[in-house]
Amino acid sequence: MACKRSGVQFPSAPPFVFGGLNYHGSMPAVTVVMRTFERPVMLARAIASVQNQTFTDWELVVVNNGGDPAPVDSAVAVARQAQPSCSLRVIHLEDRFGMEEASNRALASCASEFFAIHDDDDSWREGFLGRAVEVARANVSAAAVVTGVTKIVETYRGGKVWPVAYENFYLDEGRLTYRGMIGNNTFPPIAALFRTRLLSEVGMFDSSLPVLGDWEFNLRAVNVGGFVYVNERLANYHTRTADSDRAAGNSITVGEDLHRDVKLRLQDRWLAEPSVNGVNKGLLSISAQALLDIDEIRRHGVANGGGEGVDGEHIAHRTAEIIALRKTWRRVARALRHPGHGVRAVKRLMRRVFGK
Repeated sequence: MACKRSGVQFPSAPPFVFGGLNYHGSMPAVTVVMRTFERPVMLARAIASVQNQTFTDWELVVVNNGGDPAPVDSAVAVARQAQPSCSLRVIHLEDRFGMEEASNRALASCASEFFAIHDDDDSWREGFLGRAVEVARANVSAAAVVTGVTKIVETYRGGKVWPVAYENFYLDEGRLTYRGMIGNNTFPPIAALFRTRLLSEVGMFDSSLPVLGDWEFNLRAVNVGGFVYVNERLANYHTRTADSDRAAGNSITVGEDLHRDVKLRLQDRWLAEPSVNGVNKGLLSISAQALLDIDEIRRHGVANGGGEGVDGEHIAHRTAEIIALRKTWRRVARALRHPGHGVRAVKRLMRRVFGK
């Protein structure tokens, strides 16, 4: 029987688990990593999201990333009281580290078959883990399974949170390939289930990156196995409205400048790397980003580099860098002036780069 505490519904308990081992003495199938910092209300909701899963063979590791331990311990205590036999442990970090280092601390001893990164402000529908594990086991060569996403726009003020809008997050199979991901981070972590073997095959998350570590990891991971898309909206990506308390904001919205700076840093790093089969990863990322931005302009019906949410000056600057490095990439600059013809030109260029 399910019970309710603080307005959040908790399901009945899964099999007894202690110290990361279930009652059979083996590791759970899935390790769920939840990084948190000073957001106890959202943390409680996120923990309930995991406890509500119909698939129960999981371990949840909450990483308190340098915040006050008391609110985290309180939220965890309530969760344990509602579901005493759940596998739930907490790592308190004395200092605040980047998100990727916090993930790495939790994954350092991970021996489960799969792992997932569940941000403390996001949530899953109750069938997410079950469906993702089912598909992953049916596709043994796949590096990850990614489900459809619902974007929930909500307001958080004074310790209370409420939804104001629901949107379908744009995602399809094409955006889960290396070609589809190289230009932009195409899905939030909440949508993905990864094979743990990736951590030894491609390495851990890049702890030098304050943001976009998931994008950089995904690009390494997809090179060793495909990402399988489940066209069911089983993950919820929550964002806050502009009038929400700032402490509750998303890193992607509150830290837009930081995301842009880190993306430039990554692209510059890739520009300096040797080309593979005649393809430079940095050039590829910049050109793919330009194509995505051009498509965004077209979707908004703007012909000359404006467009809501599109930084035309940024596109032009990065395109100029491409032109300085490779004359053949002048097609991208022409695309900025003539989006209708330019999109086709850039697509032809991308096909030549990938040999498709």
